[in-house]
Amino acid sequence: MILDLLANRTRYHLLHPRLKPAFDWLAAQDWTKVVDGKLAIDGENIHAIIESGITAAPATRKFESHQRYLDIQYAISGGERMGWCPAAGVEPGQAAGPDLWFHPEPKASQQLVVPPGHFAIFAPMEAHKPCCLLADTPAAFRKCVVKVSCS
Repeated sequence: MILDLLANRTRYHLLHPRLKPAFDWLAAQDWTKVVDGKLAIDGENIHAIIESGITAAPATRKFESHQRYLDIQYAISGGERMGWCPAAGVEPGQAAGPDLWFHPEPKASQQLVVPPGHFAIFAPMEAHKPCCLLADTPAAFRKCVVKVSCS
């Protein structure tokens, strides 16, 4: 897991060859003009899901993981809290869709705050619980999840 400002994205280009084009695409967007939905960046190698929503209590959210894709979860507005658990601490999960598994609550996990302008990278097999409350009350957020194929 990595948490940083989008302005620092070049630090991570060498981690995987598809990260540079994914970050270049993220940095080039005018988010006032991009509508929610799925967008292809490089076919199924890199694609983005833009979504708006309301943060929820962590108890109502599930830990998820992916095997093929890493996630770059970028907070456009509002921000959110996310749970994270390294792959070694993740119990087997149930398939919930193509490259999506839901897992039981891990015995130990970390919490991170992803404020606007920041991103979190979750590697394949790392469990993460997105869209959780930042404070005591639900709040609006907008985010872009860039899915980067590692295969």
